[in-house]
Amino acid sequence: MQPKPRPEIQAGIYPPEVIRDAAESVGITGLTDSVATGLAGDVEYRITLVVEEAAKFMKHSKRTALLPCDIENALRVLNMEPLYSPHPATSIPTYRRVATPAGPVFALEDKEIDFEKALREPLPRLSKGPSYTAHWLAIEGVQPLIPQNPAPTDKGPLHQLQPAQNALSNGASNNASASTTINPPVKHLLSHELQLYYIRLTSALLSPASNAAEARQAALASLRGDPGLGGLVPYLVRFAAEKVSTNLSNVDIIDAMLGVVHSLIENQTLFIEPYLHQILPLLLTTLLTSAYPAPPSAHALWLRQKSSSLIARLLAEYGSGYPTLSGRVAKTLFSALNGDEQSVGEAASHDVGTRLGSVIGLKAVGKHTAIRALVHEKGLKGISQLAESLEEDAKLQVVDTVIEVLTQVLPEPKSVQTDTDQADDVCGSLLASHFAVKKPELVSSIAAALEDEKSMQE
Repeated sequence: MQPKPRPEIQAGIYPPEVIRDAAESVGITGLTDSVATGLAGDVEYRITLVVEEAAKFMKHSKRTALLPCDIENALRVLNMEPLYSPHPATSIPTYRRVATPAGPVFALEDKEIDFEKALREPLPRLSKGPSYTAHWLAIEGVQPLIPQNPAPTDKGPLHQLQPAQNALSNGASNNASASTTINPPVKHLLSHELQLYYIRLTSALLSPASNAAEARQAALASLRGDPGLGGLVPYLVRFAAEKVSTNLSNVDIIDAMLGVVHSLIENQTLFIEPYLHQILPLLLTTLLTSAYPAPPSAHALWLRQKSSSLIARLLAEYGSGYPTLSGRVAKTLFSALNGDEQSVGEAASHDVGTRLGSVIGLKAVGKHTAIRALVHEKGLKGISQLAESLEEDAKLQVVDTVIEVLTQVLPEPKSVQTDTDQADDVCGSLLASHFAVKKPELVSSIAAALEDEKSMQE
């Protein structure tokens, strides 16, 4: 029984010549017409399948034009190899004609590689593995400009005001054509927790209740040890400065504000260096004010000594970074010691407490500065003259305070001298007479300081 002959494959729209050319381009020759016709029909079927699937995406997108993205989606759904996107116009591939026994073939123009040159070239570096590093995201709320942090956004001006039109005609300004830029004010936002903390802290510091001392100590202890108060520092400094300027005669409030400054300095997690220009005037005011009760007020003297100790600590910590800081403080203290009305005011220039505060403050600036102001410039003589009109208890407080300061700043004498004539000329009769009785070695220390100054000048 003879096998039935296979039916002849009918050619479709896709031409078999394209199949034959593609086969010859890869070196397949002698392709029969039936095979070429069969492959052409299969290609036509695949194209039809892809186009029909792409038409579905086109209809779902509510479009009437078929786009390349529809073809790509259809290939992805049919699990076929995606088409590579066409090359740009600047990089159109070039083909060259290659003669083969089966006929000419067009192939891509490839660059020939010299193996000897490739072997001589150094090997590329290996890519580094993943690594981790640390960097500062923000310091005191300010983001540093480093490559690891995002670049700050350039926020444009809120609006611009065009210059007046008559400025050009009148010639009022050469740059009248330039617009004036107005930037919006910058707001410092605090969290609700910090706002609540600030309200309760200030209320505890100024509380008039019977347990005000305990509440104040608890508030200062919290301020001294809490590490999350960086955003409150400018508000606390301004609060202390305002209360000091308006309540100089209230020693209790001044004591509380000095406690606030002391707690801010003690808190090692706070950065108070940007606020020195506000803290130092506050401390100098509490040191040199004439609004305190007159001597012999022990509380007023204690406030001046506390202010002096805080100034000494600030100068010790930040004086090296700001060379003119000590000089500016010393200049203010010199003016108060000499009774300069333009610097300290008319009332403070004749106040013994202000002069006494300047003596205590000079000890905080440094020994050499204190010796020059008190001994060489005869600053103690003015205090002695003002103290002569005081009562006996007030005189003793002034004398004891001056003796305490001179004992700490003057050098130890090599020999004890009993001649007080030189001490009278430098310190005044009141202080010199008490020195001879209470601390005779101070007379010798003053003489030694004067001799050292004379030898340095020679």
